[in-house]
Amino acid sequence: MRSRELLPCPRLRPYVRQFWILELEDPVAFGPPERIVPDGLLEVVFHYRTPLICRYDGERFEPQPRSVAVSQTRRFLEIRPVRETGLLSVRFQPWGAYHFFASPVSEIADRQTPTTALWARAATELEERLAEASGDRERIELVERFLLSRLARHRKADVEPLVRAAWRCKGRTSVAGLCRYLGVGERTLQRTTATALGTTPKRLLRLTRFLHACSLLRAGDAPRAEVGLDCGYYDQSHFISELKEFSGLTPRQLAADPAVSWLAFD
Repeated sequence: MRSRELLPCPRLRPYVRQFWILELEDPVAFGPPERIVPDGLLEVVFHYRTPLICRYDGERFEPQPRSVAVSQTRRFLEIRPVRETGLLSVRFQPWGAYHFFASPVSEIADRQTPTTALWARAATELEERLAEASGDRERIELVERFLLSRLARHRKADVEPLVRAAWRCKGRTSVAGLCRYLGVGERTLQRTTATALGTTPKRLLRLTRFLHACSLLRAGDAPRAEVGLDCGYYDQSHFISELKEFSGLTPRQLAADPAVSWLAFD
């Protein structure tokens, strides 16, 4: 199995967190299904060999489209290969993806959307070129040129300050408090989060608090019983129910299972 994480070109770094390349010949080498908990990121996956199979919480495993946008703000996702696999994934910043689409992110939130629904024939042409490419460098260059062309068409107002405001308080504020900090009205904030992030302000704050708790649990620097209180949950019952809603796991399971992953905020 070969796995690489690479930074995009400087012009894309404000919007794209990283590229991920995965290649493997034997699906057994992948191990058990990887569980990816909601993290508010949107990811576009281009398969140039057999697509992975995946399932959202409550659904059955199904093959992914050849290229697909995957959004998670509510439900965990599990992935695994079934044959020889090769893919290039674009992991956008939480505020980054909507600059590349004509449609609001709310229209593709918490589901898998074939890229042909987003970029029509241009997506199919890119799929074909990626399948014919000679290696990582050529595939990265193809995807970067494609994304830069979409950015030139669709770039919109910057919402990074909104997301970072939620991160700064680790989700421990109210929607009204977030509005005061940003100097906007609640209706404006609702519209902005739906269009740019595919969620609501309340869900954004809940998700941020959950991700902070995940990081503390995995670090193991504090007893699990204290993590919930440190993150602002009312009590242990509230803490456990929130973790189960987002990840399907208890705090102990989430902390211990290496097949559970997320991209922490920074």
